[in-house]
Amino acid sequence: MDIPYKKPSTVKEVQARLASMSPDFSKGSRRIADFLMANPSIVAVLSAGDVAKRCDVHPSSLVRLAQGLGLSGFRELKAVLQNDIAISKELTGTAPPAIAIQRELGERLRLRLLAESGKSFNQAASEAAERHWLNKPEVEFRAESHVSHSISAEELAHRISVVSADADGILLVAREHPAINRAVQEVTARGIPVVCLTSDLPASGRTAYVGADQYASGSTAGWFCGRLAPRQQVGRVLFVCSVPFRCQLDREQGFRQVLRSEFPMLTIEERVGSDESVEVTYEAIRRHISQNGPPVAIYNVSGANLGIGRALEDEGLAGTTVFVGHELNANSRMLLEKGIMDVTIGHDFDREISLAVDAIRMARSGVQPTSRIMPSLLYTRHNCAIA
Repeated sequence: MDIPYKKPSTVKEVQARLASMSPDFSKGSRRIADFLMANPSIVAVLSAGDVAKRCDVHPSSLVRLAQGLGLSGFRELKAVLQNDIAISKELTGTAPPAIAIQRELGERLRLRLLAESGKSFNQAASEAAERHWLNKPEVEFRAESHVSHSISAEELAHRISVVSADADGILLVAREHPAINRAVQEVTARGIPVVCLTSDLPASGRTAYVGADQYASGSTAGWFCGRLAPRQQVGRVLFVCSVPFRCQLDREQGFRQVLRSEFPMLTIEERVGSDESVEVTYEAIRRHISQNGPPVAIYNVSGANLGIGRALEDEGLAGTTVFVGHELNANSRMLLEKGIMDVTIGHDFDREISLAVDAIRMARSGVQPTSRIMPSLLYTRHNCAIA
């Protein structure tokens, strides 16, 4: 006969019981347990819906977990946490429990991440925002993303205005366009900070920029293309871009400068539009090679690295044409490991999200934040697996 577990009455008992149940947890239950173990005082004051969002589960999962602890449901679990935290605070002579818990939560922020880029970039940005929300429950993140070319500049400008209606700040990844600049100006004029990520909008009146020095990133890409190309070989470099993002324009300028000054035997004769689509990029690269022959190197300042990699494989150029691109993700990591891609220029999304949140907090407190320029990260087949 199964012996019923005694109801836990303290935080420590809840945590001990979760630890004993851990081997039998599903992925969702494990996320709940990890969050509860690390943040008992936060769970004590959040609703079931809020906790479920942070753990990416349905609220019913919280009820089942609480019942697995021997409690009637999530409401009773919260009561156990609140009671034990209140007793502990009173015994130690610290601030009243409600005030102490609020201090742990900090200022609650409703932030919106609005991004238009390639699918992989958008996914990475959204996942970084979710991780920040999980680790900092006082910051509520909502992400909205659009693949470039699937939304017009005017439509994106409208979305900036819409999401600002219930936001304390916006993290924005967008192309440079007058309509988008006007939307950002209108939002910041209402006192809502807007921080640009990865691609700056300096003419928009944005609150701050957080990201890499994109001119330096392009210069780095040019140096690698020149150094990795066969010594003294005269040839063409294929430049791949998409919509007019400021970051892509800055990368191109840095790239051209290094090739012109340090590797004059290499010339950029073509610019291929990728449309941030794997299929469009694949066809564009194969068409270019068919018409012009194989390039010495390819530098992709936009997304859809996978399309370039497939084209090089099908043309028998994998490992012979130098290939440098941006953003470390599952696709670029695979291309690096197979030797199709030589170098990926990446960045620390988690750190950039955190700095952007700090900038929004500063702006809301009346302090003008400065832009934060982050170092680029370089990945090859030898270090991409541990990133």
